[in-house]
Amino acid sequence: MDTPYHVRSRDGFPAFAHHDSVSALWSQRWRPPCAAGSYPFTDGRVEDFDPVFAELSRISADDPAVLYRPDDYAKPFFPVADRLTAAAREAASRENLLEARDLYLRAAAVYRIARFPVNRSPLSQEAWEKGKAAYEQGGRLLDPPSNPVEIPFTHADPAAGDHGTAIPAHLRLPRGPAPAGGWPVLLFICGLDAYRTDHTPRTQAHVDRGFATISFEIPGTGDCPAAANDPASPDRLMSSVLDWVATAAAGHGLDAGRVFARGISTGGYYALRLAHTHADRLAAVVAQGGGGHHMFDAAWIHAQNRMEYPFALADALAHKFGYRDPDPAAAVARYAAEAGKFSLAGSGVLDRPSCRLLVINGMEDSIFPIEDSILAATRGGNKDLVVRGNRGHMGNPGAEEIVYAWLDEARDVGSGSRRS
Repeated sequence: MDTPYHVRSRDGFPAFAHHDSVSALWSQRWRPPCAAGSYPFTDGRVEDFDPVFAELSRISADDPAVLYRPDDYAKPFFPVADRLTAAAREAASRENLLEARDLYLRAAAVYRIARFPVNRSPLSQEAWEKGKAAYEQGGRLLDPPSNPVEIPFTHADPAAGDHGTAIPAHLRLPRGPAPAGGWPVLLFICGLDAYRTDHTPRTQAHVDRGFATISFEIPGTGDCPAAANDPASPDRLMSSVLDWVATAAAGHGLDAGRVFARGISTGGYYALRLAHTHADRLAAVVAQGGGGHHMFDAAWIHAQNRMEYPFALADALAHKFGYRDPDPAAAVARYAAEAGKFSLAGSGVLDRPSCRLLVINGMEDSIFPIEDSILAATRGGNKDLVVRGNRGHMGNPGAEEIVYAWLDEARDVGSGSRRS
């Protein structure tokens, strides 16, 4: 039976050579974005990573299996990241705050790749903790600063698997005094591997355009306390965040009646859900690079480990959605068998009314199939769809500018906005 995926074509699912060795991952897939300072290397420098990947290649005899032994993979990153952190502290002691900021952020970038794609072992968890600490130091020195906040998880359901802890987030407010009605708010919903410490350029662009940004992780990633394996847990998470915006608005100069959201990659899945489950509390939502239905097909899941994503994506997503058997193959098998419960189409979420919604992705995305974007955007009304030809996941290059312009227009015109 033919599968519905555009990228599969007649020759089967695509396979990318960067999975064949450590050196191929670095030279073919990761070094170009690192040199450009783009995802997932935002805030980093290529000179910090060249020696790490050279060492990884050496100690593994260039065998990509090391990439799937999280502690062995993480070890070579720590000396570089620790050195950058020490240099940042020394610069701060001299009150050279710009140098300290850049060094802290560079350290955070190295720790980020050390725990990539998810923190699922002792050393990757240590990298996440150290990366958070470094980013918080550097983030306070940004202009405007990125400040940690804790949002009460007021709608948590421990019986469903939620943790009773707060929702950690980063808040950035635009420079200067708030306008009379308060700053419009943008909920920045993070992805599978890029957390609240990892989006400096994007939040910078939004605050420069007049949005207060609140960045937080999705279930099963980072420090998110919402249950990984419960399809309804994001609804409790988002209700808690939106309630906090309403109660904290006066203290932070926020406009609780103009709340927007942007989800990226796996966060785009949660943005699609949010646009329908909380339509009456949001002005507009962007789902960039997200999936919602076919991403949970067993055929797609079993092909993911060799496609566009730099690591074994099915393994990482299985972990993220709460399938954490010691044997990754067993975890993926369970995930593939049960993932349909997360479908936004199968659960009826996409049949609900939506707030104003932009769905944007690249036609050649082999992380989440473009069919999911088309399905989500053409079911119901009040939606815009941008499919970028000859682009992969997220639709870049060029998609960021489209997103910024669309959100600016939604904010300024107010079309489709709803008040809490």
